[in-house]
Amino acid sequence: MAWASISAQPVLTRNEAIRIIDAALKQQPLFWQGFAIPYSIDRGSKHKDAAMLEVLFNHKLLSREKETKVIKVEGSQRKRITLNYRYDFIDEEASQHASTQGGFYYGTGRLKNIMDLSKPYLLGRSYYAEAYIQWYVTDIQDWVDAPAFDKARTLRRTLESKEKPFEKRVYLHHDGQKWGFWQGQPGGL
Repeated sequence: MAWASISAQPVLTRNEAIRIIDAALKQQPLFWQGFAIPYSIDRGSKHKDAAMLEVLFNHKLLSREKETKVIKVEGSQRKRITLNYRYDFIDEEASQHASTQGGFYYGTGRLKNIMDLSKPYLLGRSYYAEAYIQWYVTDIQDWVDAPAFDKARTLRRTLESKEKPFEKRVYLHHDGQKWGFWQGQPGGL
């Protein structure tokens, strides 16, 4: 009989869910990827990307080199010279870290509130619980509140997340011994 091998429904207290979810959020650093690096842009540009790149350079997250390019003028035989800044990661380690993590580190999450916690339910051969949570960002990096990033919604919301928390659905999984945080949809491996 297949049902005989499945243990009794495990208990999940609200306090245990709080501890597990908060610990999981703290262990997941948050990264912002506004644009691909390396990035070349006209030295006189007033574009929002130019302002953001300047802030990241000033906070020593990027290096900057002057660059001169000869560009063919479209629809003409003429060429023109452009004076650019070329932004790149400060070193190979920063480049590797940003490419594997998906951008620039800006903080970590913390649990503010569990708005709804389901009772444990059986799906396949495992028990899961679903929580709808409010969370905010801590360890916010200095560069995030620069005016250049006012249009970057994720970063702007990060700054106000303590008062206006983010909301999302997360899942907990019982491995037969204890509850833990589950990445993805219940039942998927």
